[in-house]
Amino acid sequence: MRDRCQRLWETDLSGVLTDPFGLFVICLDELWLQAQGMVRAVGGEFNKMERTALDLATFTTESDADSRHDFVGLHNIAKHIIYLKENSEAASMTMSHLQTFHQELLNHPPQGDDAMPTMQTTSHMLAQKAVQFEVWKLRMNSLEQRMQNIINLVNTL
Repeated sequence: MRDRCQRLWETDLSGVLTDPFGLFVICLDELWLQAQGMVRAVGGEFNKMERTALDLATFTTESDADSRHDFVGLHNIAKHIIYLKENSEAASMTMSHLQTFHQELLNHPPQGDDAMPTMQTTSHMLAQKAVQFEVWKLRMNSLEQRMQNIINLVNTL
């Protein structure tokens, strides 16, 4: 993020001076990138645990399944999924409020019609971020449901 702000400083500040919400777009984009990295990491660990749980479901003796299942790991992954889901919902709410406030400014630009092209571009970028955050929420809902399925499976083993 520091590099992106530095490049902005070195190239053209007029857009940010016209519509400071452009800085929010940079921050939100960085949040999105970091969140996706975390979702991939948690999802990768979850996939391993899911595969193990499905493999253990095929064992015929209860002692084989109990001795090899990582309940603490399942708990920790479930906890991370809950945290990431909370974060995705908070990001979506923040995004919604930013869009609402920006729309109010767009309806009455503080610098007149000269600011409209920049503000419209920012509005479109905010809309794109809103869609990305909604996708994040959908991914977290899916991961949460898959986790619940695995927990139910493990409880029946």
